[in-house]
Amino acid sequence: MSLEVRPALPDDLPAILELYEQLAGGLGHHPAGLEAARAALAEMATQPGRVLLTALLDGAVAGTADLLIVRPNITHFGQPWAIVEHVVVDRAARRRGVGRRLMEETVRRAREAGCYRLQLLSHVRRTDAHAFYRALGFEPSAQGFRVYFP
Repeated sequence: MSLEVRPALPDDLPAILELYEQLAGGLGHHPAGLEAARAALAEMATQPGRVLLTALLDGAVAGTADLLIVRPNITHFGQPWAIVEHVVVDRAARRRGVGRRLMEETVRRAREAGCYRLQLLSHVRRTDAHAFYRALGFEPSAQGFRVYFP
């Protein structure tokens, strides 16, 4: 078994969009269409500290995570901070180290960037995912709030 994590390439997008359909799971978070996703990936590439990571298991897309390193920062002595969301591993590839490797890569990148924290966003209903993140050393930190715009 080979497992690689790298930045997403345009050719990865159809598989990544399939993963995002799995993530939607009744929560209404449906992915963009392929052309919109291509445009978004191209724009992400122009943003310092932004990377859509792709996990390849035996050469096939098996997971993804969206990482953003936020800088500059006026608090915490000017150290940047990072946020990761939209983490998803293909149902068929779970329990094979894909999610762990994705999260290790986000942590590594955040540390290398000098971040004082890596914040993970996960829907409150994803209790299995929460147990996984806790097992990796993440701890619940705050009550989140949001507002949607039409």
